[in-house]
Amino acid sequence: MLDNRKKGWLVAPDLHDILTEFGQYCHKDDVNTFIRRYDLDSDGRLLYSDFCDAFTPKDQYYASVLNSR
Repeated sequence: MLDNRKKGWLVAPDLHDILTEFGQYCHKDDVNTFIRRYDLDSDGRLLYSDFCDAFTPKDQYYASVLNSR
């Protein structure tokens, strides 16, 4: 849904545009900070796995509940 070009990753401008389309207005610096925080290989791209890690709860119980859905 977010990766319209089917690249397998997002960069900060893409994520900012997507959030704006959904009516979530945030500062570009905030999006860049989010990308830097969750981009595990520091290549400036947020992979699908990075994105999943960003939104998966750290608590094992809640993570397993989410993953079982």
